[in-house]
Amino acid sequence: MKAIVLNDYGGVEQLRFEDAPKPEPGFDDVVIRTRATGVNHCDTDVRRGLFGVMQRFPHVMGVDAAGEIETIGPGVTEFKPGDRVAPHFMLSCGVCKNCQRGVENICLKPDILGVTTWGTYAQFVKVRQNNVVRLPDGLSFDEAVAAQVPFATAWEGLISVAKLTVGETVLINAAGSGIGSAAIQVAKLAGARVIATVGSDEKFAKARELGADEVINYSTTDVPETVMCLTNGLGVEVALDMVGGARLLDAIAALAQGGRLASVGAHGGEKVLIDMIEFFRKHISLHGCGRSTKSIVSEVLALVADGKLKPVIFKRFPLAKASEAHQLMESRNFFGRMVLQPWGTE
Repeated sequence: MKAIVLNDYGGVEQLRFEDAPKPEPGFDDVVIRTRATGVNHCDTDVRRGLFGVMQRFPHVMGVDAAGEIETIGPGVTEFKPGDRVAPHFMLSCGVCKNCQRGVENICLKPDILGVTTWGTYAQFVKVRQNNVVRLPDGLSFDEAVAAQVPFATAWEGLISVAKLTVGETVLINAAGSGIGSAAIQVAKLAGARVIATVGSDEKFAKARELGADEVINYSTTDVPETVMCLTNGLGVEVALDMVGGARLLDAIAALAQGGRLASVGAHGGEKVLIDMIEFFRKHISLHGCGRSTKSIVSEVLALVADGKLKPVIFKRFPLAKASEAHQLMESRNFFGRMVLQPWGTE
């Protein structure tokens, strides 16, 4: 099979399009013919050796995909060849106490697709049957892969963790990202008022098209001060941050009394100095999350198939041009998702 193979950490020149051994299923494994693969910030971290988990080379990255089952192992009972599926990036053990409770996103003995195992930057990928989600009828592979991680992450952060409800106001940082563009739609579906932040004025219109009620350029504007003006000095009940650093501090300062903040990423700064006095005086809470369950993935994919949520695809690349996709990801000059096409040539 063809794959993007990483033999060392470094720049985009390390992403080599070459032949790799096609995976063979073990007893309870399925091998998926990959039809679409997502490009995520964590992929650039893996490539650069910054993820925090070291890889064994050669390595194939990629945490999400959509396709159909090619072959199955003799112990597979839930799926058959031809089934349209997506692998779940949290490769849970299926037997620990958290998996048994249905919270496999905090599995005690997990692997991570594309991080600790070979991933989806390839024409085929292998996972155990307990780490597979069925795709709804009528949902394209590109839509499925563009929706899976962003919408599931946004749903977990806003709905499952922060408990966003009708009539509340939410601040969504980095609304031009895959998760940010998904979060605007999830928040509007929940009946919330959305204040979105973006890094350039060019992204204002696109954020509003998705449903943002107010848009702030965090590069040129004092976000907390503007949020307070927009909320009559009260602040927002909920904030979603996937950036960290200064953007996380903006979100904390913009919270109302009793506000809830869900943090799902920190590419803009992993270590942040926080004034804890503000936390207990304002009775605010900070929740770390970002690894959704398979049930959440199934729920958001069903909403996409029903037309209630719409993934934003910024650009498609053939797998051979994954380096160009990484360059675009790191430039931040995009709005939405990049999708790799493992069988594409254009």
